[in-house]
Amino acid sequence: MNVLVTGGAGSGKSAYAEAIACRLSPQRTYLATMASQGHEAQARIARHRAQRAGQGFETIECAAGLAAASRRSAQQSGVALLDDLGNLVANALFAPDGTQSDADEVLARLSHEVLSLPRHYEHVVVVGNEVGSDGCTYDEATQTWIRLSGSLACHIAAAFDTVVEVAAGMPTVIKGVVV
Repeated sequence: MNVLVTGGAGSGKSAYAEAIACRLSPQRTYLATMASQGHEAQARIARHRAQRAGQGFETIECAAGLAAASRRSAQQSGVALLDDLGNLVANALFAPDGTQSDADEVLARLSHEVLSLPRHYEHVVVVGNEVGSDGCTYDEATQTWIRLSGSLACHIAAAFDTVVEVAAGMPTVIKGVVV
């Protein structure tokens, strides 16, 4: 089963995704996409680590991409939890030196990487972000991030079995069924 869990910041989507992953398999891999740059990022990483402590996740740091997750054996096994698409897009789109990568290339590469995960894992749970619905106008770089994050989520939603939106800790199934 492949599941996309989406929702706004602080909606409870990560905790919900972790609960799904725990129900799907005792063999769990957490694909961490947040780069630990700055105090806020480090605090979020610490909060997520504490949240999943004792749940049996092996963590693979994937801030630079999903190549490490793809190096697993050719045999499908366990569940992979990818948290989250917004960080994955930002890491691929914006270099630490301030340069910006080609948006179409980033979308194509990340879509391929995420949609390849089911070749390496029996189940995949991906955490996405609710973006672009606030009606605000942002600078060009942020608008590009919003467009790519939304487009990537659409590609994944179309390909995956189940899509769930979490708001205020409450899940709503948009497509498929949840175990």
